[in-house]
Amino acid sequence: MTDRNQKWFISLVVAVIAVAILLLHGSSELRYDRADILHGQIWRVFTGNFVHANWRHLASDMAGLALWTALASYLETRRSYLILLVGTGLGVGLGLLLLDPHVGWYIGLSGILHGLFAASAIRLLSHKEWLGGFSLLAALALKVLWEQRYGDLGTAKLLGVPVLVDAHLYGAVTGAVIVLALLFFRR
Repeated sequence: MTDRNQKWFISLVVAVIAVAILLLHGSSELRYDRADILHGQIWRVFTGNFVHANWRHLASDMAGLALWTALASYLETRRSYLILLVGTGLGVGLGLLLLDPHVGWYIGLSGILHGLFAASAIRLLSHKEWLGGFSLLAALALKVLWEQRYGDLGTAKLLGVPVLVDAHLYGAVTGAVIVLALLFFRR
């Protein structure tokens, strides 16, 4: 199996896990739930990223994952992709736990997706692909800044679930930090 196929396989596994959780109604046991985390259910810091409220929510996140896998996964090795998935998922959950005590629950892959796209923008810049790197980084930064100032871009209405824009911020920052660390230690 080629490296590109392995990354598609990883993305497919993420999709299958998310679909299975939705089909099995596992959201209450796996979603990020602050009270339960503080009572020892620490897995929820990570697993909440794979829980979705409904099929529209799941389809939106899977479309984002497929888009990233098709356009940018070539920038990551299989190992770095797994590090980004796990690290960004933990970064989103820990960011919410430590910085947003008012957030009772969170679900969805969008925080991780923002991390993957942030990492890809930095990878493009590290390969001296200036136009692509700066364009992606600027688009992502503008989106995150807009959301921080004005809230979501109407996505909540479309998906039928509230959008927690801080998860996007924490995902983007965590993805950027992880890929910078990977680049630093590679050298």
